[in-house]
Amino acid sequence: MANKTLNTILILLCVAMLATSVGYSVHQANHVEKLNDEWHPETQQQLNVALEFEALERAFGYLGFIHHFKNYVLRRTDYYYVEATKSYWEANEALLNLLLVDLPNSDVNDIITIQDTLNAYFKNLNYVYLELKLESAVDVDKRVRVDDNNAREALIRLRAAVVTNLSKHNQNANSRDESKSTWSYVSTSLPLFVIVFLAIIVSVVARQMFHRQRETNAIFNFSPDGCLYADSEGNILRANKAVTTIFGYSLTELTSMKVEDLMDESLRQDHVLHREDFSKISRTRLMSDSTTEVKGKTKFGNAKPLSIAISSFEYDKTYRNIAIIRDLSAQNKTENDPQYDLLTSLRSRRAMEQLMDVEVKRAKRYGRNMSVLLINIDDFKTLNDNEGHTAGDEGLVMTADHLRNVFRTVDHIARWGGDEFLVVCPELDAEDAIYLADRVCMRFAKLPFPWDTKLTMSIGISSMSPTRASGSLETLFDEADQALYSAKAQGRNRQQHFRELRRPKLVN
Repeated sequence: MANKTLNTILILLCVAMLATSVGYSVHQANHVEKLNDEWHPETQQQLNVALEFEALERAFGYLGFIHHFKNYVLRRTDYYYVEATKSYWEANEALLNLLLVDLPNSDVNDIITIQDTLNAYFKNLNYVYLELKLESAVDVDKRVRVDDNNAREALIRLRAAVVTNLSKHNQNANSRDESKSTWSYVSTSLPLFVIVFLAIIVSVVARQMFHRQRETNAIFNFSPDGCLYADSEGNILRANKAVTTIFGYSLTELTSMKVEDLMDESLRQDHVLHREDFSKISRTRLMSDSTTEVKGKTKFGNAKPLSIAISSFEYDKTYRNIAIIRDLSAQNKTENDPQYDLLTSLRSRRAMEQLMDVEVKRAKRYGRNMSVLLINIDDFKTLNDNEGHTAGDEGLVMTADHLRNVFRTVDHIARWGGDEFLVVCPELDAEDAIYLADRVCMRFAKLPFPWDTKLTMSIGISSMSPTRASGSLETLFDEADQALYSAKAQGRNRQQHFRELRRPKLVN
Protein backbone atom coordinates (compact mmCIF):
# COMPACT_ATOMS: atom_id res chain seq x y z
CA MET A 1 0.00 0.00 0.00
CA ALA A 2 2.76 2.43 0.94
CA ASN A 3 4.66 1.68 -2.29
CA LYS A 4 1.54 2.32 -4.42
CA THR A 5 0.88 5.63 -2.65
CA LEU A 6 4.46 6.72 -3.12
CA ASN A 7 4.38 5.81 -6.82
CA THR A 8 1.14 7.79 -7.33
CA ILE A 9 2.61 10.86 -5.65
CA LEU A 10 5.75 10.61 -7.78
CA ILE A 11 3.67 10.44 -10.99
CA LEU A 12 1.67 13.52 -9.98
CA LEU A 13 4.85 15.35 -9.16
CA CYS A 14 6.35 14.53 -12.57
CA VAL A 15 3.19 15.69 -14.39
CA ALA A 16 3.14 18.96 -12.46
CA MET A 17 6.80 19.59 -13.18
CA LEU A 18 6.32 18.85 -16.91
CA ALA A 19 3.32 21.15 -17.23
CA THR A 20 5.13 23.97 -15.44
CA SER A 21 8.30 23.64 -17.49
CA VAL A 22 6.43 23.64 -20.85
CA GLY A 23 4.28 26.72 -20.04
CA TYR A 24 7.00 28.75 -18.42
CA SER A 25 10.43 27.79 -19.75
CA VAL A 26 10.44 30.16 -22.76
CA HIS A 27 9.31 33.22 -20.80
CA GLN A 28 11.72 32.68 -17.90
CA ALA A 29 14.80 31.26 -19.62
CA ASN A 30 16.69 34.54 -19.95
CA HIS A 31 15.62 35.74 -16.51
CA VAL A 32 16.72 32.53 -14.81
CA GLU A 33 20.03 32.56 -16.62
CA LYS A 34 20.70 36.11 -15.48
CA LEU A 35 19.79 35.30 -11.89
CA ASN A 36 22.02 32.24 -11.92
CA ASP A 37 24.96 34.26 -13.23
CA GLU A 38 24.59 36.77 -10.41
CA TRP A 39 23.40 34.59 -7.58
CA HIS A 40 24.95 31.13 -7.93
CA PRO A 41 28.61 31.90 -7.05
CA GLU A 42 27.57 33.95 -4.02
CA THR A 43 25.04 31.32 -2.91
CA GLN A 44 27.53 28.51 -3.31
CA GLN A 45 30.08 30.33 -1.20
CA GLN A 46 27.55 31.05 1.56
CA LEU A 47 26.34 27.45 1.55
CA ASN A 48 29.91 26.15 1.65
CA VAL A 49 30.66 28.35 4.66
CA ALA A 50 27.49 27.17 6.41
CA LEU A 51 28.26 23.51 5.67
CA GLU A 52 31.86 23.81 6.84
CA PHE A 53 30.73 25.55 10.03
CA GLU A 54 28.17 22.82 10.66
CA ALA A 55 30.91 20.20 10.14
CA LEU A 56 33.13 22.11 12.58
CA GLU A 57 30.45 22.23 15.27
CA ARG A 58 29.68 18.53 14.80
CA ALA A 59 33.31 17.44 14.96
CA PHE A 60 34.48 19.80 17.72
CA GLY A 61 31.44 20.20 19.93
CA TYR A 62 30.02 18.23 22.82
CA LEU A 63 28.80 15.48 20.47
CA GLY A 64 32.19 15.22 18.73
CA PHE A 65 35.76 15.71 19.89
CA ILE A 66 34.89 17.14 23.33
CA HIS A 67 32.50 14.23 23.96
CA HIS A 68 35.10 11.60 23.04
CA PHE A 69 37.86 13.47 24.92
CA LYS A 70 35.89 13.55 28.16
CA ASN A 71 34.82 9.91 27.78
CA TYR A 72 38.44 8.88 27.21
CA VAL A 73 39.54 10.77 30.33
CA LEU A 74 36.78 9.01 32.29
CA ARG A 75 36.99 5.50 30.85
CA ARG A 76 40.49 5.32 29.29
CA THR A 77 39.42 2.98 26.46
CA ASP A 78 41.09 3.01 23.04
CA TYR A 79 37.71 3.36 21.33
CA TYR A 80 37.22 6.91 22.64
CA TYR A 81 40.85 7.82 21.89
CA VAL A 82 40.40 6.75 18.25
CA GLU A 83 37.06 8.55 17.95
CA ALA A 84 38.51 11.71 19.52
CA THR A 85 41.47 11.64 17.11
CA LYS A 86 39.14 11.15 14.14
CA SER A 87 36.95 14.09 15.28
CA TYR A 88 40.06 16.24 15.77
CA TRP A 89 41.13 15.81 12.14
CA GLU A 90 37.58 16.39 10.90
CA ALA A 91 37.43 19.66 12.86
CA ASN A 92 40.86 20.63 11.52
CA GLU A 93 39.72 20.05 7.96
CA ALA A 94 36.62 22.20 8.50
CA LEU A 95 38.74 25.00 10.01
CA LEU A 96 41.16 24.89 7.07
CA ASN A 97 38.30 25.07 4.55
CA LEU A 98 36.87 28.08 6.38
CA LEU A 99 40.24 29.83 6.29
CA LEU A 100 40.37 29.33 2.51
CA VAL A 101 37.19 31.44 2.16
CA ASP A 102 37.40 35.21 1.95
CA LEU A 103 36.14 36.03 5.45
CA PRO A 104 36.34 39.20 7.58
CA ASN A 105 39.36 39.50 9.87
CA SER A 106 37.16 39.12 12.95
CA ASP A 107 35.93 35.73 11.69
CA VAL A 108 39.49 34.66 10.87
CA ASN A 109 40.59 35.56 14.40
CA ASP A 110 37.73 33.52 15.83
CA ILE A 111 38.75 30.54 13.71
CA ILE A 112 42.33 30.82 14.97
CA THR A 113 41.05 30.93 18.57
CA ILE A 114 39.07 27.74 17.99
CA GLN A 115 42.09 26.10 16.34
CA ASP A 116 44.32 26.94 19.33
CA THR A 117 41.80 25.48 21.78
CA LEU A 118 41.34 22.37 19.66
CA ASN A 119 45.12 21.85 19.51
CA ALA A 120 45.38 22.29 23.28
CA TYR A 121 42.74 19.62 23.80
CA PHE A 122 44.45 17.27 21.34
CA LYS A 123 47.81 17.77 23.00
CA ASN A 124 46.29 16.85 26.36
CA LEU A 125 44.54 13.85 24.81
CA ASN A 126 47.85 12.42 23.65
CA TYR A 127 49.45 13.32 26.98
CA VAL A 128 46.82 11.24 28.77
CA TYR A 129 47.25 8.40 26.27
CA LEU A 130 51.04 8.30 26.60
CA GLU A 131 51.69 9.40 30.19
CA LEU A 132 48.55 9.25 32.35
CA LYS A 133 46.78 6.11 31.20
CA LEU A 134 46.95 4.50 34.64
CA GLU A 135 46.04 7.60 36.65
CA SER A 136 42.59 7.98 38.20
CA ALA A 137 39.92 9.81 36.22
CA VAL A 138 39.62 12.58 38.84
CA ASP A 139 43.37 13.34 38.81
CA VAL A 140 43.59 13.21 35.02
CA ASP A 141 40.62 15.55 34.63
CA LYS A 142 42.31 18.15 36.83
CA ARG A 143 45.62 17.93 34.96
CA VAL A 144 44.25 18.17 31.41
CA ARG A 145 41.48 20.69 31.90
CA VAL A 146 41.42 23.30 29.12
CA ASP A 147 39.87 26.76 29.33
CA ASP A 148 37.60 26.74 26.29
CA ASN A 149 35.49 29.81 27.11
CA ASN A 150 37.12 31.88 24.35
CA ALA A 151 36.55 29.10 21.81
CA ARG A 152 32.91 28.77 22.86
CA GLU A 153 32.37 32.52 22.43
CA ALA A 154 34.15 32.38 19.08
CA LEU A 155 31.81 29.62 17.91
CA ILE A 156 28.80 31.69 18.95
CA ARG A 157 30.09 34.69 17.00
CA LEU A 158 30.81 32.58 13.93
CA ARG A 159 27.34 31.04 14.04
CA ALA A 160 25.78 34.50 14.26
CA ALA A 161 27.90 35.68 11.31
CA VAL A 162 26.88 32.70 9.16
CA VAL A 163 23.18 33.23 9.93
CA THR A 164 23.47 36.98 9.27
CA ASN A 165 25.21 36.47 5.91
CA LEU A 166 22.66 33.91 4.77
CA SER A 167 19.84 36.23 5.84
CA LYS A 168 21.32 39.16 3.93
CA HIS A 169 21.82 36.99 0.88
CA ASN A 170 18.20 35.85 0.98
CA GLN A 171 17.03 39.46 1.34
CA ASN A 172 19.04 40.45 -1.74
CA ALA A 173 17.58 37.54 -3.69
CA ASN A 174 14.05 38.54 -2.63
CA SER A 175 14.68 42.11 -3.74
CA ARG A 176 15.69 40.91 -7.20
CA ASP A 177 12.67 38.61 -7.39
CA GLU A 178 10.31 41.51 -6.62
CA SER A 179 11.31 43.09 -9.93
CA LYS A 180 9.64 40.29 -11.83
CA SER A 181 6.33 41.03 -13.54
CA THR A 182 2.92 40.27 -12.03
CA TRP A 183 2.27 37.75 -14.79
CA SER A 184 5.41 35.81 -13.92
CA TYR A 185 4.47 35.70 -10.27
CA VAL A 186 0.92 34.51 -10.94
CA SER A 187 1.96 32.02 -13.61
CA THR A 188 4.60 30.38 -11.49
CA SER A 189 3.44 30.61 -7.88
CA LEU A 190 0.61 28.12 -8.06
CA PRO A 191 2.48 25.36 -9.99
CA LEU A 192 5.55 25.82 -7.84
CA PHE A 193 3.42 25.64 -4.70
CA VAL A 194 1.95 22.36 -5.95
CA ILE A 195 5.42 21.00 -6.71
CA VAL A 196 6.79 21.99 -3.30
CA PHE A 197 3.75 20.55 -1.56
CA LEU A 198 4.05 17.26 -3.41
CA ALA A 199 7.81 17.20 -2.84
CA ILE A 200 7.24 17.61 0.89
CA ILE A 201 4.73 14.77 0.89
CA VAL A 202 7.15 12.54 -1.02
CA SER A 203 9.94 13.48 1.35
CA VAL A 204 7.85 12.76 4.45
CA VAL A 205 6.55 9.44 3.12
CA ALA A 206 10.00 8.36 1.94
CA ARG A 207 11.62 9.33 5.25
CA GLN A 208 8.97 7.42 7.20
CA MET A 209 9.40 4.34 5.04
CA PHE A 210 13.18 4.55 5.29
CA HIS A 211 13.03 5.05 9.07
CA ARG A 212 10.68 2.11 9.55
CA GLN A 213 12.83 -0.10 7.35
CA ARG A 214 15.98 0.89 9.21
CA GLU A 215 14.28 0.39 12.57
CA THR A 216 13.00 -3.03 11.50
CA ASN A 217 16.49 -4.05 10.34
CA ALA A 218 18.00 -2.88 13.62
CA ILE A 219 15.48 -4.85 15.68
CA PHE A 220 16.02 -7.91 13.51
CA ASN A 221 19.82 -7.79 13.48
CA PHE A 222 20.44 -6.82 17.09
CA SER A 223 17.94 -9.15 18.72
CA PRO A 224 19.73 -11.27 21.35
CA ASP A 225 17.81 -14.29 20.05
CA GLY A 226 18.25 -15.78 16.61
CA CYS A 227 15.69 -14.77 13.96
CA LEU A 228 15.30 -17.05 10.94
CA TYR A 229 13.01 -16.11 8.05
CA ALA A 230 12.06 -18.83 5.52
CA ASP A 231 9.50 -19.53 2.82
CA SER A 232 7.01 -22.38 2.83
CA GLU A 233 9.56 -24.58 1.00
CA GLY A 234 12.02 -24.25 3.87
CA ASN A 235 14.46 -22.00 1.97
CA ILE A 236 16.16 -19.58 4.34
CA LEU A 237 15.51 -16.05 3.07
CA ARG A 238 17.13 -14.10 5.87
CA ALA A 239 18.87 -14.56 9.21
CA ASN A 240 20.27 -12.24 11.86
CA LYS A 241 23.68 -12.17 13.51
CA ALA A 242 22.57 -14.27 16.47
CA VAL A 243 21.81 -17.18 14.11
CA THR A 244 25.35 -17.05 12.74
CA THR A 245 26.67 -17.17 16.31
CA ILE A 246 24.50 -20.14 17.25
CA PHE A 247 25.15 -22.30 14.18
CA GLY A 248 28.53 -21.05 12.97
CA TYR A 249 27.43 -20.37 9.37
CA SER A 250 27.88 -17.00 7.66
CA LEU A 251 24.84 -15.05 6.45
CA THR A 252 25.76 -15.88 2.85
CA GLU A 253 25.91 -19.59 3.64
CA LEU A 254 22.60 -19.53 5.50
CA THR A 255 20.68 -17.94 2.62
CA SER A 256 21.71 -20.83 0.38
CA MET A 257 20.45 -23.47 2.85
CA LYS A 258 17.16 -24.96 4.00
CA VAL A 259 16.01 -24.98 7.61
CA GLU A 260 16.40 -28.77 7.66
CA ASP A 261 20.15 -28.32 7.12
CA LEU A 262 20.35 -26.96 10.68
CA MET A 263 19.15 -30.17 12.31
CA ASP A 264 20.32 -33.76 12.59
CA GLU A 265 19.98 -35.80 9.38
CA SER A 266 17.73 -38.37 11.08
CA LEU A 267 15.09 -35.68 11.74
CA ARG A 268 15.10 -33.88 8.39
CA GLN A 269 12.55 -35.98 6.50
CA ASP A 270 9.98 -35.84 9.29
CA HIS A 271 10.56 -32.11 9.68
CA VAL A 272 9.77 -31.53 5.99
CA LEU A 273 6.33 -33.09 6.51
CA HIS A 274 5.70 -31.10 9.68
CA ARG A 275 6.82 -27.87 7.99
CA GLU A 276 4.59 -28.36 4.99
CA ASP A 277 1.60 -28.98 7.23
CA PHE A 278 2.44 -26.06 9.53
CA SER A 279 2.78 -23.62 6.61
CA LYS A 280 -0.78 -24.11 5.35
CA ILE A 281 -2.38 -21.57 7.71
CA SER A 282 -1.31 -18.71 9.97
CA ARG A 283 -0.35 -20.00 13.40
CA THR A 284 2.25 -19.86 16.17
CA ARG A 285 3.66 -22.54 18.45
CA LEU A 286 6.66 -23.60 20.54
CA MET A 287 8.71 -26.49 19.22
CA SER A 288 9.95 -27.47 22.70
CA ASP A 289 8.35 -27.95 26.10
CA SER A 290 9.24 -29.44 29.48
CA THR A 291 9.24 -32.98 28.06
CA THR A 292 10.80 -32.33 24.63
CA GLU A 293 14.29 -31.04 23.93
CA VAL A 294 15.10 -29.55 20.53
CA LYS A 295 18.68 -29.67 19.30
CA GLY A 296 20.23 -27.96 16.31
CA LYS A 297 23.30 -29.00 14.37
CA THR A 298 26.12 -26.48 13.96
CA LYS A 299 28.44 -26.11 11.00
CA PHE A 300 31.03 -28.14 12.91
CA GLY A 301 28.65 -31.03 13.60
CA ASN A 302 27.96 -30.19 17.24
CA ALA A 303 24.48 -30.51 18.74
CA LYS A 304 23.10 -27.48 20.61
CA PRO A 305 20.03 -27.40 22.87
CA LEU A 306 17.59 -24.81 21.57
CA SER A 307 14.31 -23.15 22.43
CA ILE A 308 12.39 -22.37 19.24
CA ALA A 309 9.13 -20.48 18.69
CA ILE A 310 7.80 -20.44 15.12
CA SER A 311 5.07 -18.52 13.33
CA SER A 312 3.49 -18.99 9.93
CA PHE A 313 1.79 -16.06 8.21
CA GLU A 314 0.49 -15.15 4.75
CA TYR A 315 2.53 -12.71 2.70
CA ASP A 316 1.90 -11.80 -0.93
CA LYS A 317 -0.41 -14.80 -1.49
CA THR A 318 2.05 -17.30 -0.07
CA TYR A 319 3.05 -18.42 3.40
CA ARG A 320 6.27 -17.50 5.15
CA ASN A 321 7.72 -18.75 8.42
CA ILE A 322 9.75 -16.96 11.05
CA ALA A 323 11.52 -18.76 13.89
CA ILE A 324 12.87 -17.21 17.10
CA ILE A 325 15.80 -19.35 18.28
CA ARG A 326 17.45 -19.20 21.69
CA ASP A 327 20.65 -21.07 22.54
CA LEU A 328 20.14 -22.87 25.87
CA SER A 329 23.74 -24.08 26.22
CA ALA A 330 24.79 -21.43 28.74
CA GLN A 331 21.51 -21.67 30.64
CA ASN A 332 21.78 -25.44 30.94
CA LYS A 333 25.38 -25.12 32.04
CA THR A 334 24.46 -22.58 34.70
CA GLU A 335 21.54 -24.64 35.99
CA ASN A 336 23.77 -27.66 36.43
CA ASP A 337 26.83 -25.83 37.72
CA PRO A 338 27.11 -25.26 41.51
CA GLN A 339 29.55 -22.43 40.75
CA TYR A 340 26.60 -20.23 39.74
CA ASP A 341 23.47 -18.95 41.46
CA LEU A 342 20.40 -20.44 39.78
CA LEU A 343 18.20 -17.31 39.98
CA THR A 344 20.64 -14.54 39.00
CA SER A 345 23.27 -16.57 37.06
CA LEU A 346 25.93 -14.80 39.13
CA ARG A 347 28.67 -16.73 40.88
CA SER A 348 27.68 -18.64 43.99
CA ARG A 349 29.01 -17.89 47.46
CA ARG A 350 31.26 -20.96 47.39
CA ALA A 351 32.74 -19.98 44.04
CA MET A 352 33.29 -16.39 45.21
CA GLU A 353 35.09 -17.53 48.37
CA GLN A 354 37.56 -19.43 46.21
CA LEU A 355 38.02 -16.52 43.80
CA MET A 356 38.39 -14.01 46.61
CA ASP A 357 41.07 -16.13 48.27
CA VAL A 358 43.01 -16.26 44.98
CA GLU A 359 42.71 -12.49 44.42
CA VAL A 360 43.80 -11.67 48.00
CA LYS A 361 46.88 -13.87 47.69
CA ARG A 362 47.76 -12.37 44.30
CA ALA A 363 47.36 -8.80 45.58
CA LYS A 364 49.62 -9.54 48.55
CA ARG A 365 52.22 -11.38 46.48
CA TYR A 366 52.58 -8.68 43.83
CA GLY A 367 51.78 -5.65 45.98
CA ARG A 368 48.63 -4.68 44.09
CA ASN A 369 45.46 -2.78 44.99
CA MET A 370 42.19 -4.63 45.51
CA SER A 371 38.77 -3.63 46.81
CA VAL A 372 35.80 -5.61 48.10
CA LEU A 373 32.24 -4.24 47.93
CA LEU A 374 29.48 -5.82 50.03
CA ILE A 375 26.11 -4.73 48.66
CA ASN A 376 22.68 -4.98 50.30
CA ILE A 377 19.32 -4.05 48.75
CA ASP A 378 17.47 -1.53 50.91
CA ASP A 379 13.77 -2.20 51.64
CA PHE A 380 13.93 -5.63 50.02
CA LYS A 381 11.73 -7.13 52.75
CA THR A 382 9.14 -4.41 52.09
CA LEU A 383 9.11 -5.39 48.40
CA ASN A 384 8.55 -9.04 49.30
CA ASP A 385 5.79 -8.22 51.78
CA ASN A 386 3.94 -5.77 49.54
CA GLU A 387 4.43 -7.25 46.09
CA GLY A 388 5.10 -10.94 46.75
CA HIS A 389 8.07 -13.25 46.35
CA THR A 390 7.82 -13.23 42.55
CA ALA A 391 8.49 -9.50 42.61
CA GLY A 392 11.33 -10.16 45.03
CA ASP A 393 12.91 -12.59 42.58
CA GLU A 394 12.50 -10.03 39.79
CA GLY A 395 14.19 -7.44 41.99
CA LEU A 396 17.15 -9.75 42.56
CA VAL A 397 17.47 -10.40 38.83
CA MET A 398 17.29 -6.66 38.04
CA THR A 399 19.96 -6.03 40.66
CA ALA A 400 22.21 -8.70 39.16
CA ASP A 401 21.78 -7.24 35.67
CA HIS A 402 22.55 -3.76 37.02
CA LEU A 403 25.76 -4.97 38.65
CA ARG A 404 26.86 -6.67 35.43
CA ASN A 405 26.32 -3.42 33.53
CA VAL A 406 28.15 -1.04 35.89
CA PHE A 407 31.15 -3.11 36.96
CA ARG A 408 34.18 -3.94 34.85
CA THR A 409 34.60 -7.23 33.04
CA VAL A 410 37.57 -8.08 35.28
CA ASP A 411 35.50 -7.72 38.44
CA HIS A 412 33.99 -10.81 40.12
CA ILE A 413 30.31 -10.55 41.09
CA ALA A 414 28.46 -13.04 43.28
CA ARG A 415 25.17 -13.39 45.05
CA TRP A 416 26.40 -13.72 48.62
CA GLY A 417 23.05 -14.75 50.06
CA GLY A 418 19.49 -13.45 50.27
CA ASP A 419 19.55 -9.84 49.14
CA GLU A 420 23.31 -9.41 49.53
CA PHE A 421 25.88 -9.34 46.75
CA LEU A 422 29.67 -9.34 46.89
CA VAL A 423 31.98 -7.80 44.30
CA VAL A 424 35.75 -8.31 44.22
CA CYS A 425 37.57 -5.66 42.19
CA PRO A 426 41.24 -6.37 41.36
CA GLU A 427 43.53 -3.39 40.74
CA LEU A 428 41.01 -0.94 42.28
CA ASP A 429 42.25 1.36 45.04
CA ALA A 430 40.14 2.92 47.80
CA GLU A 431 39.47 6.24 46.04
CA ASP A 432 38.33 4.63 42.81
CA ALA A 433 36.25 2.10 44.75
CA ILE A 434 34.40 4.94 46.52
CA TYR A 435 33.82 6.72 43.21
CA LEU A 436 32.55 3.52 41.58
CA ALA A 437 30.27 2.66 44.52
CA ASP A 438 28.68 6.11 44.42
CA ARG A 439 27.89 5.63 40.74
CA VAL A 440 26.48 2.13 41.36
CA CYS A 441 24.12 3.47 44.05
CA MET A 442 23.03 6.47 42.01
CA ARG A 443 22.24 4.52 38.84
CA PHE A 444 20.44 1.77 40.74
CA ALA A 445 18.11 4.29 42.40
CA LYS A 446 17.13 5.62 38.95
CA LEU A 447 16.13 2.23 37.50
CA PRO A 448 12.48 2.05 36.31
CA PHE A 449 11.22 -0.49 38.85
CA PRO A 450 7.75 -1.82 37.98
CA TRP A 451 6.47 -1.58 41.57
CA ASP A 452 5.38 1.10 43.99
CA THR A 453 8.23 0.05 46.30
CA LYS A 454 11.36 1.80 45.10
CA LEU A 455 14.62 0.01 45.79
CA THR A 456 18.00 1.47 46.66
CA MET A 457 21.23 -0.15 47.77
CA SER A 458 23.83 0.36 50.49
CA ILE A 459 27.47 -0.60 49.96
CA GLY A 460 30.27 -1.34 52.41
CA ILE A 461 33.83 -1.14 51.05
CA SER A 462 37.16 -2.52 52.18
CA SER A 463 40.44 -2.18 50.29
CA MET A 464 43.94 -3.64 50.16
CA SER A 465 46.95 -1.59 49.04
CA PRO A 466 50.64 -2.32 48.45
CA THR A 467 51.39 -0.85 51.90
CA ARG A 468 48.95 -3.15 53.64
CA ALA A 469 50.38 -6.66 53.88
CA SER A 470 48.21 -7.96 56.71
CA GLY A 471 44.97 -8.23 54.76
CA SER A 472 43.16 -11.54 54.60
CA LEU A 473 39.92 -12.83 53.15
CA GLU A 474 38.22 -12.83 56.54
CA THR A 475 39.55 -9.38 57.46
CA LEU A 476 38.41 -7.78 54.21
CA PHE A 477 34.94 -9.25 54.49
CA ASP A 478 34.56 -8.22 58.14
CA GLU A 479 35.63 -4.67 57.30
CA ALA A 480 33.21 -4.47 54.37
CA ASP A 481 30.45 -5.85 56.63
CA GLN A 482 31.11 -3.20 59.28
CA ALA A 483 31.16 -0.49 56.63
CA LEU A 484 27.85 -1.76 55.22
CA TYR A 485 26.28 -1.66 58.68
CA SER A 486 27.45 1.94 59.04
CA ALA A 487 26.00 2.89 55.62
CA LYS A 488 22.65 1.42 56.69
CA ALA A 489 22.76 3.30 59.99
CA GLN A 490 23.45 6.61 58.21
CA GLY A 491 20.28 6.48 56.12
CA ARG A 492 20.87 3.88 53.37
CA ASN A 493 21.25 4.48 49.63
CA ARG A 494 24.93 5.30 50.09
CA GLN A 495 28.41 3.84 50.30
CA GLN A 496 30.77 3.68 53.25
CA HIS A 497 34.46 2.78 53.21
CA PHE A 498 35.89 1.05 56.27
CA ARG A 499 38.88 3.41 56.44
CA GLU A 500 36.52 6.30 57.23
CA LEU A 501 35.29 4.44 60.32
CA ARG A 502 38.81 4.29 61.75
CA ARG A 503 39.48 8.00 61.48
CA PRO A 504 38.94 9.94 64.75
CA LYS A 505 35.89 12.17 64.78
CA LEU A 506 36.29 15.89 65.37
CA VAL A 507 34.94 17.12 68.72
CA ASN A 508 33.49 20.59 68.93
